[in-house]
Amino acid sequence: MKYDNVRKPDFLIIGAPRAGTSWLWSMLDRHPGTDLPKVKEPFFFGAADIYSKGKEWYYDIFRNLDASKVTGEGSTSNFYDLVPYFFNPGEELKFDHSLGTIPALITAELPDVKIFICLRDPVERAISHFNLFMRQGDIAPFSSIEEIDRKHPKMRLVEYGHYARFLKLWRQYVPPERMRIFIYEEAIRQHPDATIKAAYEFLDLAPDFRPGKVRERINASWGWTRILLNYYLGRRVAQVSRHPPLGFIFDKLDRLGSLERFNVRDSDIEYLRTKLLPEKEEIERLLGRKLDCWKYRAST
Repeated sequence: MKYDNVRKPDFLIIGAPRAGTSWLWSMLDRHPGTDLPKVKEPFFFGAADIYSKGKEWYYDIFRNLDASKVTGEGSTSNFYDLVPYFFNPGEELKFDHSLGTIPALITAELPDVKIFICLRDPVERAISHFNLFMRQGDIAPFSSIEEIDRKHPKMRLVEYGHYARFLKLWRQYVPPERMRIFIYEEAIRQHPDATIKAAYEFLDLAPDFRPGKVRERINASWGWTRILLNYYLGRRVAQVSRHPPLGFIFDKLDRLGSLERFNVRDSDIEYLRTKLLPEKEEIERLLGRKLDCWKYRAST
């Protein structure tokens, strides 16, 4: 079946997970020149079992959007190489090799699509992802990152941080003029106004539009206190802790980081550094710049 006349995404935010993609999505969604689907991450190209639903299922996401405006999606599973199964039983990471690579699959279907990539210190990204899994109840508090990474490869805690491998592959399919890479620590945390203007320009949107609240944290990680409350007492208690007077107390504890030592151990940091730090120079070479803002939780 031909899909030449259906509404297709103009851009994709492909990753990395926990690196500011929800913030970028929110800023793009606020622009009057965009009309984005309600679902940020359909995971169509990045999950074999979802891809099997067919292209009609995917394009239906964009069917009723304003054709005169820019649209896109933000599946962070796309910043990867092979197409894994999301829902296979067990913890083994399995792939559908018949589909080829994700970049090949996407660019064959969307040859003119523009690509956003957000990158974050790989150690901090892995810790944030680890906390997200605990927040969702997938991991028990006091778990070891190394143990989880070894026993649950489907979570890809460390593997998502091997940026060089994925960048090299994606650059084989997408030319530089159709790809924008933002470094989370600088572009999003330090210079959000300039970053969102650059993103608008990249999509040929009016660059002077001001979305407001550009320093707002979107989909921010929970602190350790709320993670514990959520896991042991239930999500409703954790939600109540967001509001005064309890909220002020837990916010203070989270800012002080007084309980985080029970969350991420020194051995966890060393494990992540061992796995991820050796790749730093190659990432810098690929990006053509130094990444001094990435500390890899170095002890000072």
